[in-house]
Amino acid sequence: MEATTDSRPDTSAAAQPEATVERGEVRFTVLTPRLVRMEWSADGVFRDGRTQIVVHRALDVPPFELSEDDHLLRIDTGHLRLRYEKGTGRFTAENLSVRVRHDGGHVTWRPGDTQARNLGGTYRTLDRYDGDTWQDGSKLPLEEGLIARDGWHLVDDTESFGLDDEGWVVERPAGERQDLYFFGYGLDYRAALSDFAAIAGPQPMPPRFVFGYWWSRYWNYADDELRTLGARFEKERIPLDVLVLDMDWHTTPGLSLRPGHEQKDVFGEASGWTGYTFNRSLFPDPEGFMRWAHGQNLRITLNLHPASGVMPHEEKYAAMAKALSWDTSTQAPIPFEGTSQPYMRALFDTILNPLEAQGVDFWWLDWQQWPESKAHPGLSNTWWLNHVFFTEMQRDGDRRGLIYHRWGGLGNHRYPIGFSGDSVISWTSLAYQPHFTAMASNVLYGYWSHDIGGHTFHKHIPRPERHLEPELYARWMQLGVFSPVLRTHSAKEPSLHKEPWHFGPPYGDAIFAAIRLRYQLAPYIYAAARHAYDTGVSLVRPMYYHWPEHEEAYAHPAQYMFGNDILVAPVTVPVGDDGTAPFPVWLPPGTWYSHDGAESYLGGGMLERTYTLEEIPIFVRPGSVLPLYPEGMRDLASVPDTIILQVFPGAEGHTALYDDDGATQGYQRGEFARTCVRSRRGDRAHRVHVDRMDGSYAGCPSRRRYVIELLDAGIPESVEVNGRRLRYSATPQPGTWLFDAAWLCVRVDLGLVSVHEQHDVVARFAPEHAPPKGLLHRMRRAADAVRYLKQVWGDISALPDEVNLAGQAARVLSYAVDEGDDQGRAERFTEAVQAFEARFAALPTSVEATPIDDAFKRGFADMLGR
Repeated sequence: MEATTDSRPDTSAAAQPEATVERGEVRFTVLTPRLVRMEWSADGVFRDGRTQIVVHRALDVPPFELSEDDHLLRIDTGHLRLRYEKGTGRFTAENLSVRVRHDGGHVTWRPGDTQARNLGGTYRTLDRYDGDTWQDGSKLPLEEGLIARDGWHLVDDTESFGLDDEGWVVERPAGERQDLYFFGYGLDYRAALSDFAAIAGPQPMPPRFVFGYWWSRYWNYADDELRTLGARFEKERIPLDVLVLDMDWHTTPGLSLRPGHEQKDVFGEASGWTGYTFNRSLFPDPEGFMRWAHGQNLRITLNLHPASGVMPHEEKYAAMAKALSWDTSTQAPIPFEGTSQPYMRALFDTILNPLEAQGVDFWWLDWQQWPESKAHPGLSNTWWLNHVFFTEMQRDGDRRGLIYHRWGGLGNHRYPIGFSGDSVISWTSLAYQPHFTAMASNVLYGYWSHDIGGHTFHKHIPRPERHLEPELYARWMQLGVFSPVLRTHSAKEPSLHKEPWHFGPPYGDAIFAAIRLRYQLAPYIYAAARHAYDTGVSLVRPMYYHWPEHEEAYAHPAQYMFGNDILVAPVTVPVGDDGTAPFPVWLPPGTWYSHDGAESYLGGGMLERTYTLEEIPIFVRPGSVLPLYPEGMRDLASVPDTIILQVFPGAEGHTALYDDDGATQGYQRGEFARTCVRSRRGDRAHRVHVDRMDGSYAGCPSRRRYVIELLDAGIPESVEVNGRRLRYSATPQPGTWLFDAAWLCVRVDLGLVSVHEQHDVVARFAPEHAPPKGLLHRMRRAADAVRYLKQVWGDISALPDEVNLAGQAARVLSYAVDEGDDQGRAERFTEAVQAFEARFAALPTSVEATPIDDAFKRGFADMLGR
């Protein structure tokens, strides 16, 4: 196999000579101020090559002090102070110690110390788990993470296999040895993750389409059914990027293997899952089907279970046998061995690459069989196959590597995307997945893909009673929006329909809204993927990355940060009789805004609120600038020329739009662009500065349409772009501004402008016309409450006129703003706001005076008070 490359251009395995201190049987390498490698080798021979975990050690040498005498060796980096008794051999608690200095004081580590407060890593699969509990009652055996509240972590690389220059497995060195990496970071968890990424490689950026919607179902789909499905997605105007075909795409006569040739799966059964030949009764023309899919801008991934080798019924059996000089006279299966270079080369050349040439975009590698390589005991088959398939794809031209497989252990973060397996359909599983996803960031595994909606029912539920609760699925889809990958999947159950149009209101409405929101957030998510590549900090990360000194950051694992600016706490409990679900959220210190900018909250404590099905607890840092795509996208195959910059209230804020070609490895070579956006808001003006684009890449646009949205705003006296005053327009038009009363948002449309020029937007306000705090929230509560009365009370003529007007406050405000001349617009807005506030304050009294049932009055009051 040809030489492979990891995710950075420079992947030198050996450290700089200046970073190493070698004394006989020991060698210490200072990699960063917080990371030191410690080796002992009985024969004095040390390993400089790549391993499964560590692929890069040629880092810039940090400053450190070395002092020694006949007895002691000391290394001091400022953060770490290492002490070793010379000539005493193997590392023990008696001869080696590392003292970690941090803001809270110091801690000392010695070999053999047990880590008491590790923050957890991840696990290979959630197969058959209900939350973190398996069907026999046992708990998920989570692996350790790289960070701990102890302030240090040790990675033992002694037993790792090596990787040669071609990326192929190398046996572990013989002889007695120790190869340890000590991370000392105190509470600076992000520094620890950055250090690990520096030596173990960054999280590669997946292709852009990965962040769209994936449709998957374990079902024996036929070509025509999938075309019908795609047409329905288009008719319903639901965006879609990936079609996942489970194992029924191929023929599977593997259960009829000749005696002595059966391969056993993890459950001890003969495996009939392996197959490489399209089932022509389902796909008469596979290439034609995939040509259709690509014409719809859909990517195709096929499920593989390679453990049974290549069997004689396969179309490519003869070609595979010829490549391996395999005797075909016996018609015996060609046995699988993933670490056999000839076998894997033949598998790619004769079977998989031709399928890719027909249209397969990437592989779902569903390994479920024996855990370790038979040729290299101790080498995880999951880990190894992730490595081989991903790097093979990277070698194929310049496209980005991409597989879809389970976690195999440290170092597997270099091979996204993860498949978490067949979780149980339950509220318990939904409640556990936010924690599981965020915790995986502690080992840089930032791209878990879960079966949204769950995969299979509890085994004790009788088949006639098996059905998917619409509310549970809608809430799971909302979690999917704020997950690394949005992919629905399910077992082969006729009752398990997850098509969005299968659900009526209000559940279908919530599902549609979730998918639309996911695509609007795509530029924010894609920029966060670049941030993960650059820093080691994943898109979904625990609260304690940002607030490590607060106990609450550890006590509420169901909430997390989604990128740098958004805090999410997906609702994972059903609604009560009042139609709302209580879901307390810990807000870190400072001010936070709701996702629509309607409400502000002072953090530093618990926010006790209830949420309707349509509501997701989403909170945004003040001053944040969120880049969004406009509604109506069909897929992420190409980006629109319009970018919405949603600016939240706050004195200052900034973001950087990130762009690359979305498909190649050019982003690793500097082929990308960033556009900095800064916001500054005062009492009389709000300025948003869009800088010129910095950088370039193939297909880089020369012009772009910027739409600036100033949330929670009043009516400006004027709006200027680059010193030119814009006119007001009641309808969206390039080169104008408007006021969206439904969002209390000033929307400035720059039109199509050059990305190579900077653009300055200034909205000037009179403080006396600023909207009162919480206005938008009150407007929406009033609208919801009046709508409720109309639904439950037949005689709406009993409602006073002031109640009806309060229920459509946004429309009343829009008429006040849009009609008349520019001179009195702010005054008319202020008068209309004051009239609404008077109506809102009088709503309880107005409704109480009507003959409406008391229960309905109480429901009305409850909705107003939320």
